[in-house]
Amino acid sequence: MTEPIVEALASGLSPLHEQTVRVAKVEALVNIDADPLAAEEIAAGLGLPLVALADMRKYGVVFTCSPDEVREFTDAAYAPITASPTGPLWQLAVAGCVEPGLREHARVSEREDEFGRYQLQSDTRIQGTIAQFGEYLSPTPGHTSMVLWVVEGEGFADSLDFWNTRAMRPVDTIDMPMLLLPGANEVKNWIDFPEQVAHLLRSRPGQFAPDVALVSRSASPEQLLELASVLGLEPTEEEPRAGVRIPVPPTRTAPFTFRTDLDPTAWVTLERHYGVPTSFDVQVFADGPSTLRFAQPVRFNGHAGALVRFWGEPLLGLPARPSIARLVHPDAQWRDGKLQLAFLPMTHQLAVQLTFPLLPQATERLLDDVAIRHQLSPAGRLGTALAERADSTALLEPGVYEAAIALTTPRSKELLKRLQELRADGDPDADLAELAATWGGRSERRYLPADKVPNVRAEDRAAALERLCALGWAERGLESVCPSCTSRSFVPLGQTSGSPQCPGCGAVSAYQSGGAPTAVHYRLDSFTDRASDNGLLPHLLVIAELCRRKPRSHFLPGTDVTFADGTQEEVDIYGVWDGKVLSGEVKTSASEFDEAQLRRDVALSQRLGADVHLLASVTPVSEAVRDTARELCDAAGLELEVLDQADLRPAAQKPVPATAADGLGWLRAATADLAALVEKGKPVSHGQVARVLKTAGGGAAPIPGHIAVLSWALTEHRDDAANLLLRLLGALDTAVREHSAAEPGA
Repeated sequence: MTEPIVEALASGLSPLHEQTVRVAKVEALVNIDADPLAAEEIAAGLGLPLVALADMRKYGVVFTCSPDEVREFTDAAYAPITASPTGPLWQLAVAGCVEPGLREHARVSEREDEFGRYQLQSDTRIQGTIAQFGEYLSPTPGHTSMVLWVVEGEGFADSLDFWNTRAMRPVDTIDMPMLLLPGANEVKNWIDFPEQVAHLLRSRPGQFAPDVALVSRSASPEQLLELASVLGLEPTEEEPRAGVRIPVPPTRTAPFTFRTDLDPTAWVTLERHYGVPTSFDVQVFADGPSTLRFAQPVRFNGHAGALVRFWGEPLLGLPARPSIARLVHPDAQWRDGKLQLAFLPMTHQLAVQLTFPLLPQATERLLDDVAIRHQLSPAGRLGTALAERADSTALLEPGVYEAAIALTTPRSKELLKRLQELRADGDPDADLAELAATWGGRSERRYLPADKVPNVRAEDRAAALERLCALGWAERGLESVCPSCTSRSFVPLGQTSGSPQCPGCGAVSAYQSGGAPTAVHYRLDSFTDRASDNGLLPHLLVIAELCRRKPRSHFLPGTDVTFADGTQEEVDIYGVWDGKVLSGEVKTSASEFDEAQLRRDVALSQRLGADVHLLASVTPVSEAVRDTARELCDAAGLELEVLDQADLRPAAQKPVPATAADGLGWLRAATADLAALVEKGKPVSHGQVARVLKTAGGGAAPIPGHIAVLSWALTEHRDDAANLLLRLLGALDTAVREHSAAEPGA
């Protein structure tokens, strides 16, 4: 009863039928009598396999869904009714039929009125096909009007639309009685049928309006009014409503009302998740197969098969890609975010071996899917080794990243850049000479005392430097000054002595000069210094922020890939971001993201099979760059994630709401920003939503769940969001004015 039937037109499927297939989450199309080539084209457009009906019979697949295999038998004297295969089409749609030669627990009815009465009792043969059918998640509108479909004439369109609406109607979680009936000329001869309909209507609580929705593709308005009169229904102009009210209102009372302008498909085109759930514990091994043993919850009476879907902690974070499914099991497929396996025959106790890959293994397999060769780039090897030495999420802490950058030893490339800048600005030669003396030809790593570390708040400097030492990325020491050659050198604390010796001329040096107190200096260890000089710290900083937002993630900080056509590329960040494949570029300065760079980066992400393209910089990314990247990502079918200074290096001290006026002001500013984004008519990214929520919170970092919910709401209700936000903006303006007027002294 939950399987839709769609018509193969010359142009393919109608929009309604295509929507029906997608909402119903069908596994495959079965070609009944359509042209094979047309059926193949339709199946390809929907991304579904195509099975010929003859093949189902040939391989016995039909027996996997026989109603008798799951149905509990009742008294044979009260068997459910079924229609004759040669009977009227509407009766076949109502009750189903039994194929000649198959023995089933059903009675072929010859009485037309029984097809009305047995629908009221939910006791038809087709109803038996959902015995033990389950929906573990099915949001619905709750209680709706009773739907009466009316057939006049052959009734093909009405029978088909009734069938599909019933197929999509939730089985257990919706109160939506639905009947398919012939016109008034037949129903008026059914003894006591109007009273039986009225009895059902009287048993329903007043959660909805009207009582009945009369629907037909073939009946005229006059014919619908005639049937309504036969059933004792009265017309109404009451506003339609559906849902659940608490406390539950009293049951409905006569006179019962109807409307003829309602569309019941709006009540059933909702997300559904099928299946009877069960849960069990399993011991999972990281380096080999894990055996899952459990008792399946459906009772089978004989030979049958079933699809089983698995989900749980070991599968969380894995991308729903075919190659990843095959890592778990050679025959596994992803369905609805879960892992699906077919079992035939189906036994009460099931045992299956699954291998759950770790995210690093999944990342390697994803690269294997798109490239003939791949390996960590030289920078990627440095970054990976550095991240393995210590937890790089410390870079997100106040001042730690800035302190590491300040301690990075300037190299010749940076020296040349600075010399060119000074020369272009017309600085005197003395300044150039001083810069060259400070940087040029240095073999010793840079070191600084805490009070000389730039771009870090004074109160954060010591903690940031000590954090680097705790990570093993930096070391403490003293500075010795040679009185003979005036050279300065760093002496690690573990190597200090009473009389330091100059490493250059060998003269006895001192740990202080000019009467200044001895200060502790800090420098990066040689490996961290080299990695930082190669630009790896921004990569690790971005990875740390991505993993902070979605912990089920793994990334490579620099990968060389070779494609089948021989093209070689390097991607800065590639990996798994909580079930999605992310690829992108990291720049120290956002000014490097010109249009050519953006086109190259987005094209590479697309070629790597990414779901999300990352654009990241430690400096602010302009709206112009964001807009260009968004347009390129939209064209490539990619999501865009932007991380910049506001995300990676947020203000150390966030504003604290001091007054109610502050909170109203923040909320008003955030609403205005969001309204401006929605009015552009383009998809709103997670990053934009995060900035809006940060504004609403006075600068506080938003919760990832809040970002996801607001992003979903804007996507689902895009058409209504702009008007709603403008109304909210007006209400906030009024609230701000009223609050200001009420303030003392205003």
